[in-house]
Amino acid sequence: MTSGRRTAPAALGAAFAVALVLAGVLVLFAGPAAAAPLEITAAVCPEAPPGMQAFADDVTAWVKWGVLALIGIGAVVSLGSILVGRIFSHPHASRYGAMGIAVVVMVAITYTAILTILGSITGSGCT
Repeated sequence: MTSGRRTAPAALGAAFAVALVLAGVLVLFAGPAAAAPLEITAAVCPEAPPGMQAFADDVTAWVKWGVLALIGIGAVVSLGSILVGRIFSHPHASRYGAMGIAVVVMVAITYTAILTILGSITGSGCT
């Protein structure tokens, strides 16, 4: 036979979970704020000094391709490590290969974010 003391904390925990879920749903489906956001535009467009744009474009392109090549090499090496670990029953190689794949994915996401930020800073035209 169960006592009432054991069900009270469980009921309190369940009520707290339901309240937390309802609060989350309320926040997710809340309408937009009544005030319209104020748009601020820059009065001056970023521009490279005279004669520097071609050099800056070359360096940026080299860095982009270099990082992209390193991401590809890292993915191939990590997949090879997983394969070698599975073939030769070496768990450390498989584990390090899986960690390498995770790092390559995180670096690829960071690479994309940095390219977006650089494009928004040095992009063409004023926004």
